[in-house]
Amino acid sequence: MLRTTYEHQEVILRIKQNLSRYTLDDDKIYEVLQQAMGIILQKENFAIYVEEKYLIIGDTQQSAYPLITVLQIVPIRNMVSL
Repeated sequence: MLRTTYEHQEVILRIKQNLSRYTLDDDKIYEVLQQAMGIILQKENFAIYVEEKYLIIGDTQQSAYPLITVLQIVPIRNMVSL
């Protein structure tokens, strides 16, 4: 878990426990979330491409301190286009 601020508002970033991170470490995940914070905070659910290798899927809960949770990391090679 990481507490950070965005536009003078405290935000909590969380990674679901027992999540397969593949080659992504927590620092990289938090960095990606912070870079996309402005967009993520406006969404209930989100998906972010990372290094053209992974898709980070998560949700945002609005409260006194917004909570952003990473729910899943999917390797691009596991995605199917229809």
